[in-house]
Amino acid sequence: MEKEIWVPVTFTHIEYPKGDTLGMILAWFSLLPSFTVISFIPVIVLRRDLTTIFFFLGMFVNEGVNQVLKRVIAEPRPSRTASSVQWSQYGMPSAHSQFAGYFAIFVVLLFYVRISVVTFIIPLAKIWKHVLASVTVLVSLAICYSRHYLKYHTEKQICAGFLVGLAIGAVWFIILEKFAGPYFPIIASMPICEMLLIKDYSLIPNTLWCEYHCIKTEMRSRAKKYIRPE
Repeated sequence: MEKEIWVPVTFTHIEYPKGDTLGMILAWFSLLPSFTVISFIPVIVLRRDLTTIFFFLGMFVNEGVNQVLKRVIAEPRPSRTASSVQWSQYGMPSAHSQFAGYFAIFVVLLFYVRISVVTFIIPLAKIWKHVLASVTVLVSLAICYSRHYLKYHTEKQICAGFLVGLAIGAVWFIILEKFAGPYFPIIASMPICEMLLIKDYSLIPNTLWCEYHCIKTEMRSRAKKYIRPE
């Protein structure tokens, strides 16, 4: 029987069986948590809203809990003799699956609790919430499956990580809604936040619609100043 060769995705340590197309696709899915965390940096810099910042901070809380649990439980990852990477970290619970659970539940709750839709303006506007929520859940499950398919974790480690992530995401969202969120208008009005242009959208039912009309109104106002009749 020919020995199975595992190769890493370029510039990463995520390996998949050489010649396995599905393995290569799942390897990229396995990288999504890293890409997501990195992508939050420009999002925060551009939007500067407190909810996004709070969501981002929750990712570090989630990761911190994962590292503590791994060291307390101290369960090794599954063995994979064909791997070229020597694993030093424990595998229970899976950090990727825990991130997927945290991200999925927080985003879904954000869609259905925080974001409202102006249905009389866009008749099919409600559909996008269901579509985006479904895509978020499916991608999160794909991340979990990738960790099993690529033999980085056992099924038990993946399920435990996903459930812990769901719990942390739900608790973090409750903290946002019940405890931290009510103070966001006060925090946003602080001099340091005003200097850094940090905003609070929590009292705006539809931020997308609000931003669109504010920008459109501002553009019309500026157009009147620069466009003069001949």
